[in-house]
Amino acid sequence: MILNPNSLSITRSLVGEFQVINEYRKESVRTGVFEIQTNSQNLFVKIHNRLSRWNPEVFAYENWIPALKTFAPNLIYAFNDGTEFGIITSPVQGKTINEFHITDEKTLEKAYYKAGELLRVLHDNFEGTYFGIPSRDGTPFDKNAKTSSVDFITSSLENTLKQGYDKGLLSDNDKKLVEWSINNCDVFSESKPVPTNWDYSPQNWMVDSNGDFTGIIDFENMLWGIDVSSFGVVIERYTYDRPNLRQAIFEGYGLENDLKRQMEIRIISVNIAIGDIVYGSSINDSRIASLGRNLLDSLI
Repeated sequence: MILNPNSLSITRSLVGEFQVINEYRKESVRTGVFEIQTNSQNLFVKIHNRLSRWNPEVFAYENWIPALKTFAPNLIYAFNDGTEFGIITSPVQGKTINEFHITDEKTLEKAYYKAGELLRVLHDNFEGTYFGIPSRDGTPFDKNAKTSSVDFITSSLENTLKQGYDKGLLSDNDKKLVEWSINNCDVFSESKPVPTNWDYSPQNWMVDSNGDFTGIIDFENMLWGIDVSSFGVVIERYTYDRPNLRQAIFEGYGLENDLKRQMEIRIISVNIAIGDIVYGSSINDSRIASLGRNLLDSLI
């Protein structure tokens, strides 16, 4: 995505003259991220083409993210003129773990532990009244927002099951596992809506050149959700065969290792696995589909 003339004009009206010094997500058609240099500082501009991502990101920055203090960017401006949706934020020191290609296990364990600690900060400090994506003003963005945690996770599982079944992507064993998950959703009956991030992962965790954790970026996939759902991407894509890293984020968070929590983790793992099998198939991305398939097969 490019900074089109309208986006350039809006950004210039907010920060003054600037030059673009780095462009990220060049191949994305959904969001564009640009590092700019003004007369006094470097900033980041993020352009959205979906209000379903702009709204929760702005809500997160204005309500949840300040609790992370120095471990997240500051929101400088948010703009929405009806056609252009964007934010301007301060930088965070370093690069993402993925950008640094860190392989040292001890360094990674420390980073995962810190990510777990910071996630717990959000969950301990905020509780919502519904499950779903928030608009900037805090009201539900989705018309089908749920107030029951069981209804929220059940409807998600039923939706992914139907999509997978209709597309012929699920085996009989897959269907049985999803049905088991649906039948056991009562395990979430006491769950409260907390700030959940469906993309909470090393691609959005920042570290410095020494591997020390410096912050978290990218909050467009946040919502009022189930607490353990924030572990979904880490479980599927990053710790599938690295139990030490999974344990590190769980310990940083302080996740209880009891039967209830184990069932919750199993159910959200089924949900993300089926979801990625369906999504990967729909966009012809074999990598995403195979990640979902590998996780699902490990649960059967």
